[in-house]
Amino acid sequence: MTQFTLTELDPRTYQQTAVEWSRQRDACVVCLPTGSGKTLVGCQWACSLLTETDIDRILVVEPSRYLVEQTAEYFDQHTTIPTEKLYGTTPSQDREGRWNSGRVVVTTPQTAYNDLEWLDFDAAIVDECHHTTGQHAFANLMREYCFDNVLGLSATIPRSKESEITELIGEIHRWTWQDLPEKYVPEWIGEVYDTPYPDAYASIVDELENFRMQWQGSSKTGLATLGIRMLCRDGGLALSETLRADTKMGDLMADTLLPHLDSATDLHKLSACHRALEDHEFDKAVLFVDRVVVAKQLAEAFDDYNTVTVLGRLQSSSEAQQEAVTRAQADETDLIIATAAGEEGMDLPKADLLIVWSNVVSAVRFIQRLGRVMRKREREQPKAAVYLATPESPDYTSLRRGIVEAESAGLDISRLDDNLILNKTEAGQLRETLSAAPQRHEWIAQTLQQPQTKVENWLRTLVREGEVCYLYHVPDDLDEWRSPSPFTSMFGEVDNTQEAAEIRNNLSPNKEYRYYVNEDDLPVIETEYPELISGDRRHRLKISFGPSHQKRDLYTAYGTPDSVVDSMLDDLGEFERFYAQVSYSSRRPTYSFQMIYQGSPTETVISTIARNADAIATTLENSQQLIHEDG
Repeated sequence: MTQFTLTELDPRTYQQTAVEWSRQRDACVVCLPTGSGKTLVGCQWACSLLTETDIDRILVVEPSRYLVEQTAEYFDQHTTIPTEKLYGTTPSQDREGRWNSGRVVVTTPQTAYNDLEWLDFDAAIVDECHHTTGQHAFANLMREYCFDNVLGLSATIPRSKESEITELIGEIHRWTWQDLPEKYVPEWIGEVYDTPYPDAYASIVDELENFRMQWQGSSKTGLATLGIRMLCRDGGLALSETLRADTKMGDLMADTLLPHLDSATDLHKLSACHRALEDHEFDKAVLFVDRVVVAKQLAEAFDDYNTVTVLGRLQSSSEAQQEAVTRAQADETDLIIATAAGEEGMDLPKADLLIVWSNVVSAVRFIQRLGRVMRKREREQPKAAVYLATPESPDYTSLRRGIVEAESAGLDISRLDDNLILNKTEAGQLRETLSAAPQRHEWIAQTLQQPQTKVENWLRTLVREGEVCYLYHVPDDLDEWRSPSPFTSMFGEVDNTQEAAEIRNNLSPNKEYRYYVNEDDLPVIETEYPELISGDRRHRLKISFGPSHQKRDLYTAYGTPDSVVDSMLDDLGEFERFYAQVSYSSRRPTYSFQMIYQGSPTETVISTIARNADAIATTLENSQQLIHEDG
């Protein structure tokens, strides 16, 4: 029998107790507080079951794709169990075979329920099992599929749902923060709730992308981008309000978009927001939104709470604002819905739970919002911050930027994994594509089935942020690299053979021949793709460079690849990014080239681009096209 174990982890006493209790039962629920290590309990339970019993395979169900990613990665890193992950977005013809991969498969309950005919599992771990009620996919799965062993995991199970969960899963055992040693209680917990686009939004997104492509290169492009941001961040209600107003966006797009919006849900994040409130115990919660129209509709949607709405000065008088703040501070108020007015300059009360509806690009606002829950804890349990985010959209991009900035400011974002969040951004999809091999931008567009202009925008962002860099590769036909000389256009053909060769062999690769790679993958490029950076390191390059496009001639370095790298690193110092033009001239064979690079000024990146130029010089010197013309 195969032995499966935990790696690099030492379970705490209460986690071992929970595993021992659950292993004495065929089906049960362990209710441990958020942040106390439920996933580790699940991993230890799975290792024990697969090692000590006849159980052969375990299904793990998570309520969101973010948690699927997080849990699958946790199993990979901290157990020796072969683990697979599956989403409903995976084509059905591919899913069928992958259900049989791995001893543990992590997925969403809806994906598992849709593929019941392909399931072959002896046991299940049902995470966030408080959703196993009514007609939720969790409950439907447990009714339709029979497992020999089941472990439910949850942080909170309302008494009203206890009997149904007990019936569908098994006996419940609760551990509270008071049951755990104080040293294990974190200050606060951060969580992400996925809020995917509903099906009705697909046509709206398509139309907005059509506008963006149609207006490419004009000032109107930003309006389409803004429309996409409104939709993913605040929902159809916010976009609809803007289109119906006397705005340029409304003039240009209302007739096309409003018919689609009229048949779509107003607030696609509403159900996730309900879950966030139900999943957490709190005395007072603050829900941050950007749009007043959204705040007002949410106040109606949550009228079963004692709710106060705090708006900005443009929406209410100073007296009304003060009255709202006074009501928010009252003990009986348990939910405060606040627009940007609540982020600074107003004395909102301390909160146990923060819910961010509208993820913002501004890192300052991200940190200000965290300040509502980062105050000193006065309770026996941590505070919680929940971020509602739309996957594969600018919404996740904004969330990730905020997390990166908050971490750099010294805030501990417990349970928020930056890499997992990156994987859910638009740029994350692109980075995953590049993990296979260096790619040209048109290939990436084909793989992701996205417009090239959109992919180019993503690439620019990733290059600027230091996630991706690019290299050049010599084409088979050098005519694709030859750049016409102004000398030729002014004076026509040149008789002198040397001058003609210099003019004809002025090579300048364009972006079509850029090969993009993840910066993390650069160390393996030399082994797997030697043609990109393996030269003889003797060519004397000229590099003009600076911290921006405007200052690209601030510094100049001459010399071999190794020497220009040292010079660039010294001059760029603490700059966050660089812009460089690399050139080289040869007399035999006669040719010259120049290439543009930009990115983050790390030693790895700068060394790689210098060696890329050296490799190109080496390849061109051996080119039969150039040798023939030079002769």
